[in-house]
Amino acid sequence: MRIGVDARALTGRWTGDRTYWLNLVRGLLDTMPEGDNLVLYTRLPLASGLLPADTRYTVRTVPASNDRLWTMLHFPRALRADGIDVAHTQYTTPLRAPCPLLTTVHDISFRLYPEWFPRKHRMLLNLSVPVAMRRARIVITDSASSRRDILRIYRLAPEKVEAIHLAAAPEYVPVPAATARSYVEEHFGIRDPFVLSVGVLQPRKNFALLVEAFARALRKEALPHRLVLTGKRGWRVDDITRLAARLDLLDRLIFTDYVPDDALPLLYSATDVMAYPSLYEGFGLPPLEAMACGAPTLVSDAPAMPEVVGDGAWVLPVMDACAWADGLIAMLTDAHTRQCWSARARARAACFSWKDTSRRTLRAYYRALGLEDAKDG
Repeated sequence: MRIGVDARALTGRWTGDRTYWLNLVRGLLDTMPEGDNLVLYTRLPLASGLLPADTRYTVRTVPASNDRLWTMLHFPRALRADGIDVAHTQYTTPLRAPCPLLTTVHDISFRLYPEWFPRKHRMLLNLSVPVAMRRARIVITDSASSRRDILRIYRLAPEKVEAIHLAAAPEYVPVPAATARSYVEEHFGIRDPFVLSVGVLQPRKNFALLVEAFARALRKEALPHRLVLTGKRGWRVDDITRLAARLDLLDRLIFTDYVPDDALPLLYSATDVMAYPSLYEGFGLPPLEAMACGAPTLVSDAPAMPEVVGDGAWVLPVMDACAWADGLIAMLTDAHTRQCWSARARARAACFSWKDTSRRTLRAYYRALGLEDAKDG
């Protein structure tokens, strides 16, 4: 089987999309049976050394003047020329293709909560994603929660939509605390203990609630901690700064902006608490990555967080700042509580693996071809 992958995300900055494709491709190389191979299609050249050397994949750079033209014209032409049996995309697909298509739709928050998206972004997603899901032979999503949303809103055949969990990459392991704290001080200038939150700075991530909860916790307890927000600046990021100023919290708030993935295990290992109050997720990878590093973790009860973290993180009401303040205080003032949640976090994170994600995705490829009894590597 020749598998074509829209691998454009691999040529961009480290984001959730890039993390997904990088680990999926790595996992497929570990699980594909003999005779299967991958062709990774990009618009721009792939950085050398990003993927392990392996004869079972090739990278094909297909130039185009823009992404839409690439998807609709150049990508399907390349699939035909290369004799691809099945192709895998994300969110968008060509209108016509020479082989069965699968598409990954991590979530449909753009449809459920349009107020969280800039108008142009929202319009493009609403135009392209429903068409892509109808065109695809199989739609892959990240959780049972997201699958239910897709089926409820778009009325697709249940057998067409498959939930396949993600996992923390193998690099996410605990780093000795002294090493991690030394790195954080050297690279980010953070000397005090801190609470960490990771994600694009946008309304969906609910950072405003975390800022308010942190301010409440400081009013109740004499905590030495700072609040560190790590992620690229999205839209309405100034709302967070204005709220922190109103709560007299600016001297306790640190924005690291975007950081490379290799810095994240050190941040997770150095923090006292990872807090993730997101309003909605198709999966929620940062909490699982933090848990794999042993970080005591607080998450919201919004979809799909309880499904992902299980009993490995403390689940709190998504809009209850008082409950979040109490959770922060309980974690930050009691080392034994942190140790217990750290152990539970690592145990839960170990239940997920990219090998399993890739094996199930490979089966979906075979199913798209009508080969129900897929081979495992």
